[in-house]
Amino acid sequence: MGILDDVVINAKSAAEAVGKKAGQLVDVSKLRISAAEINSEITKRYQALGQYVYEDLRDKISEDTEAAGKVTELDELTAQYTAVMKELNDKQNRTVCPSCGKRCSSGDAFCSVCGTKLGE
Repeated sequence: MGILDDVVINAKSAAEAVGKKAGQLVDVSKLRISAAEINSEITKRYQALGQYVYEDLRDKISEDTEAAGKVTELDELTAQYTAVMKELNDKQNRTVCPSCGKRCSSGDAFCSVCGTKLGE
């Protein structure tokens, strides 16, 4: 075996090692993306559960002063958010669909997403 044969064998070994490492990196990247997507879905479901519990038990938790305080804080923040969004929509000549929440032009008669009649 000559030096050239040794170089070819070493190059093949190095290429195989690089290929394995690249495959591992791709697998790790796919797993990270999958984990991020699952975590995002968990967060959405926690939020939906929290909103459901909040809406269902809102009046019933008034005896718990800490919970009642948190409900009041949430109500105040919701009112502030609604006021800011209304002002923003007014400045941008937009209206919000009452059914799906899509922002539509003020001149639209119907929502382009769900078809709900818009206007007063």
